[in-house]
Amino acid sequence: MTGSLWSLSSSQGLLRLPAWVSTRNGLSAGVRLLLAGTALTAIFLSSVSLYAMFYRLYVPTLLHQAPVYLQYDTANPANTTAVVNFVPEKNYKFLSTSQAYTVALDLRVPTSDENQKLGNFMVSLELCSGSGVSVHKSSRPAILPYRSKIMWNMRTLVQMPLLLLDWWHEDESLHIDLIDVLYDRHFPPINHARISLNKTLQVYDAFIVIRAHFTGLRCWMYYWRMPTAIVFVAVAVVWQPVFIAVVWSVLESYTGSTSHMQEPDASWASSHLSTEHSSV
Repeated sequence: MTGSLWSLSSSQGLLRLPAWVSTRNGLSAGVRLLLAGTALTAIFLSSVSLYAMFYRLYVPTLLHQAPVYLQYDTANPANTTAVVNFVPEKNYKFLSTSQAYTVALDLRVPTSDENQKLGNFMVSLELCSGSGVSVHKSSRPAILPYRSKIMWNMRTLVQMPLLLLDWWHEDESLHIDLIDVLYDRHFPPINHARISLNKTLQVYDAFIVIRAHFTGLRCWMYYWRMPTAIVFVAVAVVWQPVFIAVVWSVLESYTGSTSHMQEPDASWASSHLSTEHSSV
């Protein structure tokens, strides 16, 4: 029948494939292109998936930030403290063991006369495990930036329209570096932080910031994501067929060697049986 995709030759008893699939020289060009395209697509998708999994496992989270709620003691002004819980579980590790981190405290404070008269003050940080054991300690000085009265008056005059519309506030932002290099290689891992100030500082809001300091391959993978991904995927696309070919050749040689080892045993068994039959 002329419209059928395949037919069975009664004279030869063989399955005849349609012309668009097979020719006298083998598979047709269209089928070869289809198989090659399918194989390349599978290799490309597997390379992308491999890079995505590697990125997720190798590159940790860049930034960990948590609000700090300072507790003021009116009886003892020097006892201004706060406890920040990073994770709810005691033994949960949110920092990578092999990654270096920096720890800082970001403050947004009003430019009041009390804060200006405060002068230098000390910020103390204590990182603790879930069991309360102190892992890291640090203490750094801080001070509000100085501006003369003339500069204050000129700045207020320039910002007057925004201040009247409540689009601007008289505040200052302080970034206090507390730990330059931090590795969380302890168990139990870091769970919470204790922050204390030796003076009563008026604060709008405060945040503790733990930031990863990427170097080497992690730096390239995070800050130059697309070039690194393109190079990695290209290398994986090239080496996957090579790896598959090597594994296939090893398996083929192994199966071939085992088949050769079984052939003498089979011939010996057949000859032994023939000898027994002849003797009988």
